Amino acid sequence: MKLADKRFWTFEAIIMICTIITLIALWIARWQFHILVAIAYCLLFPGGGIFAWKLYKGNQWWKLATYLFMITTAFLAIALFGFVWDWHDTGKRPENIPPDVGSFITTNELVLIILLLWSIISPLLSCAISLLTKYLIIKQKDNHRQLNNNRNI
Repeated sequence: MKLADKRFWTFEAIIMICTIITLIALWIARWQFHILVAIAYCLLFPGGGIFAWKLYKGNQWWKLATYLFMITTAFLAIALFGFVWDWHDTGKRPENIPPDVGSFITTNELVLIILLLWSIISPLLSCAISLLTKYLIIKQKDNHRQLNNNRNI
């Protein structure tokens, strides 16, 4: 499947629509999103969608969902462990936090929380994207093949 194919750009549009709907749903639920996190989230799925589309052979929708989930999770894990994870964390209370503050979250705990939330939200979004792709794009391709086969008979 070529990246210049019209179906690929329809697939990317489906990804962007589902991603934006997810961001709006999280915003309505009063999650405080930083603008850079929202931009990174909007770039993560289309970036993973390019690789998933190249691996996908057009057969089962769940394979596309699995490819999309695994690739985006790998991208997110690489980014979090590469840029956010504190490799020299000793697990002690940081020096700059006053003693009257009872609880705090270290960067390593934050990375694990983000990955946990991602593993809950991302499979649902990947399945929704893949089902929409199956019914909107792959079905059109199959109907076009059937018309060509009927003409050849």
